[in-house]
Amino acid sequence: MSSQTNNTTIENLQRAYKAVLLQIVRNLEKYEQEELRFFFDELISRRKPGALSIMSSLENAGKISWSDVSFLKEGLEEVKRLDLVEKLTVFEVKRNLTVLLDFYARKRQGMELCYQSVPDPVKRVAGYLLKITREVFQDGFDVSERVRSLLGESKEDAKNLMREFEEKCDQELYDPWSKLTLFIVISGEILAVALANEEHHQKQEVMKLLSTAAESLCSRILKLGNWEEFCDLVTKRYHLVYNQENAVSDTEATSQTTKKEIANVVQHFKQANFFSKEKAFKPRCS
Repeated sequence: MSSQTNNTTIENLQRAYKAVLLQIVRNLEKYEQEELRFFFDELISRRKPGALSIMSSLENAGKISWSDVSFLKEGLEEVKRLDLVEKLTVFEVKRNLTVLLDFYARKRQGMELCYQSVPDPVKRVAGYLLKITREVFQDGFDVSERVRSLLGESKEDAKNLMREFEEKCDQELYDPWSKLTLFIVISGEILAVALANEEHHQKQEVMKLLSTAAESLCSRILKLGNWEEFCDLVTKRYHLVYNQENAVSDTEATSQTTKKEIANVVQHFKQANFFSKEKAFKPRCS
């Protein structure tokens, strides 16, 4: 996959990001715009009215971008526009899936990703999924060759192949998260083969295929839970299977680290003279 393809992916994500911002702009009432201006305070230009200026001001201040909309979600939550928060959440999941599939496909071809920054959970989960594929290869089964033999000449052939694989994953696996995870791996394999195939170097068709896969997978993730839950479950399952002594999820690992740091801070304060003489703290009898 060339850097040109990678740049096209970023451009598509940037357009999707702009599109969701425009949806928010069109749906904000005047009083909600004023509430947002108050919440974001000095970040928002007072000279330019309207919701569009709020978005532009946040972008210019470096508070929001296609790769991070969490600050805007915080503001929309405060003005009670949870429907618009949901739109941003859907965008985030599609964005993460797009980057994950792109990352997976490029890695399958031995190429590095050209994004300036990729969220750690995305890279980590992509690495875990690649491990599954390597395990299948070790058993002597060439996934790429099988997918290549099944892939036709057009984007529609690839979409139909994805659909058939999705149906088979649903039939063969019991756990819904396992079904989703396997379908993500298969989608990544189809994309990797399509992008490596000279006959599939029509970039827009490949990008549409990537978008179609992300759209379908996004719906499945949101029906089951959320993006963080998916990453957490894959991580926990990976460590359980491949690295049992570290069989903890990202959330659990973060919690353990936090508890250690809290204990460390408290212990240091405990040694200070003020607290070391805590027995002296006795209320006077009335």
